[in-house]
Parts: sequence; C-alpha cells; structure tokens
Amino acid sequence: MTNNGVCGSMSAEKDYAMNLIPERILPRLSILPIVPILPVLIGMMWTALHAMQTSAEASWPAFAWLLAQLLLEFAPLFLAQWLQFRAPWRWRHAVWLLGMVLYPLANLTLQGHGGQPLCMTQSGWLIALSASLAYWAHQFYQSRPWPDHSRASLRKLWSLDTTVLLLLATWVLFMSALLTSHQNAMALQPIPLAFHFDRILRHPAELIACLLQFTLMASIIYLIYWTNRYILIRHFLAHHGPLPFVLLSLAALGLSYPLLATLVLQLPLNVVETTLLPSGNHNPFDWFNLMFMLWIWALSTPLILAFERQQQEQSLAEARQAQLQTELRLLQQQINPHFLFNTLNNLYALCLIQSADAPKLVLQLANLLRYVVYQGQQALVSLQQEISYLEDYLALQQLRVSNKTRLLTHFPDAPGPYRLPPLLLIMLVENAYKHGVESTAEKSTVEIEMHLQGKQLRFVCRNSLGSAAGTAQTRSVAPAAQQDERAASGLGLKNLRRRLQLHYGQRYTLRSAPDEHGWCAELTLELAQ
Repeated sequence: MTNNGVCGSMSAEKDYAMNLIPERILPRLSILPIVPILPVLIGMMWTALHAMQTSAEASWPAFAWLLAQLLLEFAPLFLAQWLQFRAPWRWRHAVWLLGMVLYPLANLTLQGHGGQPLCMTQSGWLIALSASLAYWAHQFYQSRPWPDHSRASLRKLWSLDTTVLLLLATWVLFMSALLTSHQNAMALQPIPLAFHFDRILRHPAELIACLLQFTLMASIIYLIYWTNRYILIRHFLAHHGPLPFVLLSLAALGLSYPLLATLVLQLPLNVVETTLLPSGNHNPFDWFNLMFMLWIWALSTPLILAFERQQQEQSLAEARQAQLQTELRLLQQQINPHFLFNTLNNLYALCLIQSADAPKLVLQLANLLRYVVYQGQQALVSLQQEISYLEDYLALQQLRVSNKTRLLTHFPDAPGPYRLPPLLLIMLVENAYKHGVESTAEKSTVEIEMHLQGKQLRFVCRNSLGSAAGTAQTRSVAPAAQQDERAASGLGLKNLRRRLQLHYGQRYTLRSAPDEHGWCAELTLELAQ
C-alpha cells in the first residue's frame, strides 16, 4: 500500500505557514498555556509594578509577596481567559463574563465600601479586560473564513501602520489624562502616576489643549516611523544595502532632530523650566534629543523588517493557495471530458442497435451531466450525493454490458453528514469497466464496496480479468517496481492522485494492484463533516 502526499492539503495556506517554522519548535505553539492568559498577565504585572512605583518599601521580597497575592486575586480572571476558547461553546461566554467582569466588579465594589483591602486595582482590571477583548477579536479574525475582499480590508485594519497609530493614540490619551489630573503638572517632576477623573471632568479645556499638543508630538514620532519604513527601508535599503541605509539614516536624524525639537518647544506646555523634550531643557541641539530619535529608529527598524517579511510570506502563501485552487479547477476540467467521452460511446453503441434503453440512457446521462456541472465544481459534496452519482453511473454501464457482466455493490445505508471532493471515486469505477469489462469478451465481474468507520471512508473496487487481459496485465507488472503501473497510467488516475495530494496531502492511501480475484483498487481517506 502506498502513501502518497507530496505537497498541499485542504488548508494549503496553513500548511505553508507551518512549514516556515522548524519542526523542532513546532510542539503545540498554538496551544501553549501562556498564550491565552497573556491579557490577564499584563494586567496583573501592571498592577504590581504600579504598586512598587508608589511604595515606600519597594524591594524584591515585597515585590514577590505582592505577586503572590495578585496571583490569588487574579486566579478567576486567568481561569476565565484560559477557558474562553476551551470550554464547551454554550458555557464560554458565561464563564468569561463571570470571571472577567462580574468577579472583579464585585471585588472592587466591596473594596470601595470598606471591605477587605485588595491588591487588585481598577486600572489593572481594565487593562486585562481590554487586552482580553483584543485577543478575542484576534482569534475571531484568524478562525473565520473571510472572503478575499473582506480579508484584504481587515488586513489593512490590522496592519503595522494601524497598530503604530493605535499605540500613539493610546499614548496621547494617557499623557493628556495624566497631565490634566494634576494642577501645573509639568512643574511636578516626576509627575505622580495617578489619575483624578473628577479634575479631568472639571477642566475639559485643559484636556483638549493637552490632547492637541501631544497629538503634534505623536505626529512627529509617526513621521519618523513612516520615513524609516517607506523611504529608508523600502527604497534605500532594498536598492543600496545595509551600510548606505545606516549612513543615510544617521545623516537624516542628525539634520532633522534640531528642527523637530524646535517645533516641540513652541508648544504651550513648555512654559516652565522643564520641557517636553527628552533633554528636559530648552536647547533643541541637546544630545538627549538626538538619542531619543535614535532609539525610535533603532526600535522601529527591526520591527518594520519583521512585519515586512511576514507580509511577504503571507503574500507568497496566498499566491500558492490561489495556484493550488487553479490547479484543482484545471484537473476537474480534465476529468469531466474523460467521463463524457466514455458515456457518449455507450450511447452511440446503444443507438447503433436501436436499443429501447437508449432514451433511459439519455435521461441518466442528463442527470450525470447535471451533477458534473453543478455539484462537480464545488469544493465538497455530501457523501450521499456521490453515492447517488455512482449508482446512476453503474446503472448506465450495466445497460450495455449486463449480458456479460455481474455487478455486486455495497453502499452504506446511512452515509451521515459527511462530505468529500466531488467526482473523486468515479475514476476507479471507470477503470474497472475499462480494464475488466471492455478489454475482454469473456464473462466478467465488478465488485464495489464502500465502508464507513466514523469519518474514515474505505472504497474498494475489484474487477475480474479475462485470460488475455490477465496475461497482459501480469506481464506488464512482473517487476516489483511496476506493481502500480496500471494505477499510474492514463490521464484519469494521474489526475486522481494529484487531486488527492492537493486535498489530503499525506492523509490518504491509494492501492491499485492485482489480487487473487483479478484487480483491486482501494482508496482510504478521512471525510469532512
């Protein structure tokens, strides 16, 4: 029995992406326990680090004890987040709502009414909740079979540019709310990391002023990122290499940083001795300002390169998927004429002898062609549809050869809700008639069996061999290396093998060889549901 599968699968894009990762680091990367709980872990770490910032006794023992307390308080959040994609579907939303929303709200409410003091804070919980929703949206995007136009739009939405803009917008809101929470905040150095929403609501004009000024600073940072990505990396690095890219980047940063620093100094927040510049003074030529821009360039360059490579690999995967789909359609178009010519030959033979069965043959041929035209172009059809197609084909063949051919069939009474690619089994049946019936004038037998064990399908097609045909077949397969010659010859079986490779990869077996009863072709594969 041969196991055929060279490349491709029903999910070619996914297989291609997995092949990009070395096998030694593949072990279950997608189900590592830490991945689903990262949103809650971030919220917990924020709570711990924020507490250490304001603690008068900040030390490693105190930090370890605080983490132990937070692990207990955040345990329901960890459990709810981990079960979000593993619990039964009908319980997932209820578990997540109970652990991620109701439990923290109850704790914070009791804490606000003089209950037992807790380490969990409102900001830490909101960070965990927001990150959990973002993780859920990401999983929903990855699992849903989006149409091509929708996937292209979503890819733009989740692009690196959008991510940078969202991060900068978050920074603008954070800094604006922080400065508005304190009166004359620029004079308070370091600025206390505390938010007073009552003061923010009382001073909306001050909040808007901060938003505008930090938006200008965020625009400068985005300008540095955009120039680095679309001018320096995509054009200069791609055409001139790494060293000229580094030299041009350093020259551009050296020329631009005083101009950008001068622009920042014009903002109204720079009315005190401490300014918004990284240097903290009013000197736009200070080296600290250049170092800040160098850090932006140094951090954004590898990130941009990584995203550019990921985007290129994704484009290659999509091109490969489109190529496989085109190849499948071409193979399908090759199979249809093969079947049509065989059936028209049958009709021609019956018309020559003016058989009364000719009209019935025409009707059955119409049904078969209808199946080929409509169901045959679909990716998957039900097993019951494929069985009905085979039964019509066999009835059509027996109209012509029933006088010399004994047909034995066994099909499942209840095929179930299983699906498979259309016109996948007919090639074995056609070859049984071609090599076992039409090649001899002797009495012949065709046996067809289909067995189901769960989702596993086993399809067996046997045919007898006449003495002349049997001698020829035996002579042609005498060497061991030629045992599968009959299966490999002819356009039909070559197409069948290629379709199986494209659809199933290595998840099928196809055997075609002589046995004690004649010739036996056996196909085993796993059905879709």
